[in-house]
Amino acid sequence: MAAMLARRILLPLSLATAVFASAHAQAVAPAPSGATPVWTLKVKGEIRWQQVTPAGALLVSTDAALAAVDIEHGQVAWEKPELRGLPADSVRMIEGSLLMEAERPGLLLVFDPVTGAVVFDSRRLSLSQVVTRRVLPQSGSLLVHGQRGAGPPVVALYDLSTGAQRWANESLFQQSEPRRRGLAGLMQGMVHAASEVTALEVLQAGPNVIVVHTLTDLRALDARTGAVRWSVVLPTARAGNPARHVRLYPSLKKPDRLYVSFDDRLMAYALADGRALWAKPAMVEGWVHDIVQHPNGIVILPESPPANEATGNVRIVNGVVQTGLNVARYEDGTTIAAKPLRMRGTVMDAMIADGSVVLAVDAESRTFVNVLEVATATLRLKKDVKIKGRLAYAELTPAGLLYISRPDAATNAEVNVIDLASGERRFEDAIESGKQLSSGDYNAARYYLHHAVEGRTLYVFANRDHRLYAVDRDAGTFKALGGEIKLQGGEDPTDMEIRPSGIVLIAPQNLVVVGRDGQVKHQVYYPAPQLPGLLRALYRIDAVRAGLYGAAASAYGDAFAQASRTATDANARRFTGELATAYTQGGAQLTGYSHQAAALASKRFRASLTVPGSVFMLTRAPEGNGNVLLEIAKDSAQPRARVDLGKEREPVYAVDDVAGMLFLQTSPGTLVGYRL
Repeated sequence: MAAMLARRILLPLSLATAVFASAHAQAVAPAPSGATPVWTLKVKGEIRWQQVTPAGALLVSTDAALAAVDIEHGQVAWEKPELRGLPADSVRMIEGSLLMEAERPGLLLVFDPVTGAVVFDSRRLSLSQVVTRRVLPQSGSLLVHGQRGAGPPVVALYDLSTGAQRWANESLFQQSEPRRRGLAGLMQGMVHAASEVTALEVLQAGPNVIVVHTLTDLRALDARTGAVRWSVVLPTARAGNPARHVRLYPSLKKPDRLYVSFDDRLMAYALADGRALWAKPAMVEGWVHDIVQHPNGIVILPESPPANEATGNVRIVNGVVQTGLNVARYEDGTTIAAKPLRMRGTVMDAMIADGSVVLAVDAESRTFVNVLEVATATLRLKKDVKIKGRLAYAELTPAGLLYISRPDAATNAEVNVIDLASGERRFEDAIESGKQLSSGDYNAARYYLHHAVEGRTLYVFANRDHRLYAVDRDAGTFKALGGEIKLQGGEDPTDMEIRPSGIVLIAPQNLVVVGRDGQVKHQVYYPAPQLPGLLRALYRIDAVRAGLYGAAASAYGDAFAQASRTATDANARRFTGELATAYTQGGAQLTGYSHQAAALASKRFRASLTVPGSVFMLTRAPEGNGNVLLEIAKDSAQPRARVDLGKEREPVYAVDDVAGMLFLQTSPGTLVGYRL
C-alpha cells in the first residue's frame, strides 16, 4: 500500500460554523419554519451583529454593550458596556486559543468569551503598543510584551482563568553584555532599541519554562516568577552581529531540549540550563526556512535570502540565490552529507513518505520536486523535475511519485506520476485544472483539483472539463468516470467528500452526489440571494472550527500547536490521531482556561470530530419575498430543514453547526435560538 504523506493541517476542515452577519434588521421577522425555537432573549439596545466563538459562547453586539449568550439556555452570561458599538472586525479570535480580543483606539482587551473574565487590559500597564501576545495553555497563562508612552518596555504574564497578573518583567531588554564605544556602541544601542519593538519568538517548554528570543539573545523564563533562568547569545557567523530569522522548535522525540534556527544555522540547547548540546551548529546554504524532525535525522530546509543579505558561498542563477539542504544527526548535530545538497531556491515544502521526504522547491515562481533519502542525505532523482503549479499533495507509490499541484494566476494545476528511475512524468496528457482566460479577477477556487482517497483509488474532479477521474495509486494509471458534470449558476465545486452514497461535490449554491462510476445520482441548485452581504455568515464557515482545533492543539502541547499553525509537518498524521484519541477516549480537557470554558470547549471539540452530514445554503424564498436557509443532506441532496429568515433584505443571523443551532434577530432587540 502506498505511503500517505503527512500534512501539517491538523484536522480536515469541512463545513463549519458561520460566524456573523453585520447587517442591521429594521422590522420584525417571522418565526422560522422547519426548526424548533428553544429560547427567546430580549437584549439591551439594538442588535448590530452576532458572532459564534470557538468556545461556544455567542457574542452579541448592541449599541448598549457587548454581551455573551449561553446558547443552551438563552441567557445573558455577561455584558461589557465599554465595548458597545464596536464593529464586527474589531472583535477577533486569538489564534491557537479560546480567547477573544476587542480593540479600539487606546484599548486592547483580551477576555474569556464564556465567563467574561478580562485576562488582559492594556490600560493596566499603560501600554501604548502591544508588540507580542501569546496564549500559553500549558502554564495557564497569557504572555504580553508591549511599550509604554514613558518608561521601559515590559513583559508580563496573566492567569487565563482569573486575569490576575502573575508577574511583570521590566529588565528583559536591558543590556547584559558590556557597553561598547564608538561605532560598535552605536550599533549595540540600535540593536537593543529594535529589540524592544520586535515581536518575541516564544516557546512554551512545559508548564514551568517559557523560552523567548529578544533579538539580542535567547532566554528561559520561570513561568511562575518571570525570573531569567538562563540566557544564551546565539553563535552567529560574526560575533556581535544579531541573529536574524530566528525560530524556536519543540523537540518531538527528546523532551530535554529545544531547537533554534538562525540565519544559516541550527542548534540544540538543553532546557534545564541553556547548555549547547552540539559542539557547533549544523549549517545549510541560505537561511533556515523550517525543519522536519524525521526519524532518521533533522531535515534542515533552506530559503533564498535577498542577494544583498546572503552570506557565505553565494551562488546566484537568474537572480535567485541558490541554496543547499542538509540533514543533521540528533546526537551531535553533525550533518550526514559532507556538503549541502544544492537546491534551486527556497524549499517550501517537505512531506514525509516512510524513509523519504518529498521536497518542493520554489525558484523564479516555478516549482521543482525531488525525493530525499533522509538516512543517506541523497536525492532519488538525478535532476529536479519541474511541475505545473504549486505542490499540494504527494505520496510515493509503487508507480513512482504521485502528486497533485494547486494553481496560481499564471499556471495550471495537474495530477501526474513521476517515474523515480527515469525522472519522466508518466502521463503525457495529465489531468489538469484549466487556466483563466484573462489575467484579471483570478479566482483560485475555480481551478483547484479537488481530490479524495478511498483505498487504492484517488478521485479527482477537474474544473477544466467538469469531469471526475479515478487514479489507480498503485498502477499509476487514470481514467475518466462518466461524462461532464456541470453546476448551475456559473459555479464550480469548492469542496469534495467521499461518503457512503458516493462522491459529493459541494459549491455555495450547488450540491451533487456522484456514484463511484461517475454517474450523477442527485443534483440540486438553489440560486443565491442578490445581496452578497446575506452570504457573509456562510462564507466564513471554517473560522470557528479552525479556532477550536487550534486551541485544542495548543492546550495539548506546543508540538501539536506547531503542527496546526504551519504548512507541512512530518508528524501531523500521528498528531491528528493522538489528539483525537486524547479528547475522545482519553478524556483530555483544554487545560489552562477557566473551568467553564475548558469543559464547554472540550465537549464541542469531541462533537466536531464527526464530519457534518449536511451543508447550509441561503436562497430566496420560493414565494419571492424574503430569504430561507436550507440544511441540505449530503447523501441525498434533499433539504432536512428550511428556516425562514423573514422578509428583511439583510437579516441578522448566525449558525453554529457544532451545536446544531441557528440564532436569528426577530426584532431590533430580540434574539431567538432555534434547534436545527
